[in-house]
Amino acid sequence: MDYNHRATDAVAPASGGHALNEYRNLLRRRRVYPATIIPATTLCAVFIAFYLPVSYRATGTIMLQPADIPQDLVSSTARRVRQDASPSEAQQEVELLRRSVMTPERLTQLVQEIDPYPADRRVSLEAKAQRVADNTSVERVDPITLKPLDESTAFSIHYDNPQPLLAAAVTQKLVDLYLTYNRRTQTEQANRTYEFLQSQAKDLEASMVAQEQKLAHFKAIHGNALPDRQQHNLAEIDRLQRDLEETQRELVTAEEKEAQLQLQLNNLSPSMAAPIGDWRTQLAKLRADLAQAQEKYTPEHPEVKRLKRAIDEMVAQGAASLRANGKAPDNPDYLVVQSQLRAEQRSVAALRSQEAREHRDIATYEGGLSTEPGVESEYTQLQRDYDNARLRYEDIQAKMKNVALARTMEQEERGERFTLLQGPVPPRRPYAPNRLGIILLGLVLGIGVALGCVTAVDAADPTVRSTADLQEITGGAAIGAIPVLFSPDDLQGRKLRWGSALGLFVFAIAVALMLMLMR
Repeated sequence: MDYNHRATDAVAPASGGHALNEYRNLLRRRRVYPATIIPATTLCAVFIAFYLPVSYRATGTIMLQPADIPQDLVSSTARRVRQDASPSEAQQEVELLRRSVMTPERLTQLVQEIDPYPADRRVSLEAKAQRVADNTSVERVDPITLKPLDESTAFSIHYDNPQPLLAAAVTQKLVDLYLTYNRRTQTEQANRTYEFLQSQAKDLEASMVAQEQKLAHFKAIHGNALPDRQQHNLAEIDRLQRDLEETQRELVTAEEKEAQLQLQLNNLSPSMAAPIGDWRTQLAKLRADLAQAQEKYTPEHPEVKRLKRAIDEMVAQGAASLRANGKAPDNPDYLVVQSQLRAEQRSVAALRSQEAREHRDIATYEGGLSTEPGVESEYTQLQRDYDNARLRYEDIQAKMKNVALARTMEQEERGERFTLLQGPVPPRRPYAPNRLGIILLGLVLGIGVALGCVTAVDAADPTVRSTADLQEITGGAAIGAIPVLFSPDDLQGRKLRWGSALGLFVFAIAVALMLMLMR
């Protein structure tokens, strides 16, 4: 029997108390394992927690502030942080925004201004810029509590760096990039859009001028055959028909009066002493026949043309006869009738000219009506092209006004813009590693390992330690137990051993702290 333990279980306690007493005796017997393993693992965890390289995180929070002017009045073209996006879409939008702002060129310029990693002197600027990008993260947060929230237009920019001051300085530079990104991007895009629309407007304006010239040339050629001239053509034809009828009536009257004057002139002698010649009588008869023929036939009728030629020949014959006599007319009555006849002849000539002109005009308008179906399709296509160009031009002009307003808003900082909610400050505590977590993990691991070792060692030891073990082996109950008695030397030895172990543990902690402070 093992007499190194107190016989405290001479009388078996209750089952629950017996089990608890067994565990307590087990830990007391194997206390060397918890006393060494738990402090050792905890010390190792402390050493690891403080030995790992530290990283400080600085954070700046930005929110997308809505425009001063409602968005239905002016459209903007820059990237939006939509509030109604799903969690996956929100994460994608934030990542796209981060990549749009943190380009390699901007980050390289940032590294040139502030070296985030001064200890790494052999590393290139591009590598440091890529490291800055890798150590930067963006997430949506609630604008009030600054906790992660997918449905929000505010987002935090986190940057990790081994030095707290550099972490805050670089984060401030990153925040400045985000703050200027929206205004710069929207202004540049508004300018590019305006220039593009302006070039399109110039092209359409040139196209409209060309279409107008085509329409003008087409109208000049087919003026009376245009579709919109149909009613005008019909009205003009009707008017010209009435004018022609009136002209023809006036012409008939004038010709009758001319014939009467001619007949009267034929009956008069040019000279006071000369007799009336036969040719005058014949001329008067021809003119009378012409008047009758014109009432029956058209001016193009052969009979009318024959009588006119006979009259011209007779007039020429009479003039030759007068020239042969060598005397000018001196009969006053003859001269008066001759003057009236000449005036009437001029009137007849003017009426005939007017009649021919009206015939030509009627033929022109009638020709327009006859060619209209062939002209209509071409004219409609030209007009449609011109109308389409004009509509596109008006639409581009409206868009140009909208873009000009958006550009003015961006220049005056009245559009949607990023505003700073919370600026970055130098962090007081490192963000990584999680020292408390590592230490607690080491403590839990040490407790687990110690309990495992105690259980395994005790299970492998066949020593009888209690009355329960004896009763289990012999099958009988124990009468009593002799307690273990310690002498003063034993107690002093135990104190010396525990003091040495405690001193060694404190020394190990001091060495670990010294190593951590030297980092």
